[in-house]
Amino acid sequence: MAVNVNKKSTQDAVYTVLKEGIMTLSLPPGTAMSTQEMATRLNVNRTPVREAFIRLHEEGLVEVFPQRQTIVSRINFQRVMQERFIRESLEMAALRLFMEAEDRDEYLDRMQDMIRQQEESQREKQYAAFIRQDNDMHRLIFIGAGQSLAWDAVLSVNGNYDRFRVLTVSNEDTMDSAIRQHRRLITRMREGDTEKVCAEMYDHVRKLRYEKEELLKKYPDYFAPEEKSDDFLLKSLQIPGNTVEG
Repeated sequence: MAVNVNKKSTQDAVYTVLKEGIMTLSLPPGTAMSTQEMATRLNVNRTPVREAFIRLHEEGLVEVFPQRQTIVSRINFQRVMQERFIRESLEMAALRLFMEAEDRDEYLDRMQDMIRQQEESQREKQYAAFIRQDNDMHRLIFIGAGQSLAWDAVLSVNGNYDRFRVLTVSNEDTMDSAIRQHRRLITRMREGDTEKVCAEMYDHVRKLRYEKEELLKKYPDYFAPEEKSDDFLLKSLQIPGNTVEG
């Protein structure tokens, strides 16, 4: 794969390509990479790859071992739960603002179209696309609420959560359940009862089937060992240096 962009946008393009590979599990957890390898594959020099690795490290998506290699981070379940908490908290707040929007029905029509796209992804077993469409639908709530910055904040910290979701929707029942919940949510939104909408959304985010034990057995190499709370907090506060392997 090659990135054909002008010099100004090369760094963002490299970052986008690598993040897409990680989020879709095309670059599975535990995959080792080097700046030279990625630069060759993407047909760029090593500098934008180094910068992309640093950005991905800040998002918890890669681990950087200076002068050695960079590894796609294994999914940390403690972080999955913290990332979900951030998204849930912001989305519940945005939802109330969305229900006050005068053009709410226009957004609901677009959400309805996205459900049809999800059904197509379900038929084709395109799990990463299913999650991407799910995110696109929920993003409209933030946009309709005038809170696009809050959605950007969600995206910046959801790497473990969304990779976990890609694994969960490989279960047919999970996709069926998500689509049914989306339909009910849109129905409640059209009815205009904010409290019922919030109750439906809360039920939606809480009933996601995180088949943790089954996934641990099926993909043991994809998950990081669970850490003690203090150890996890200290690790999450570490700031990467600017030195990335060659």
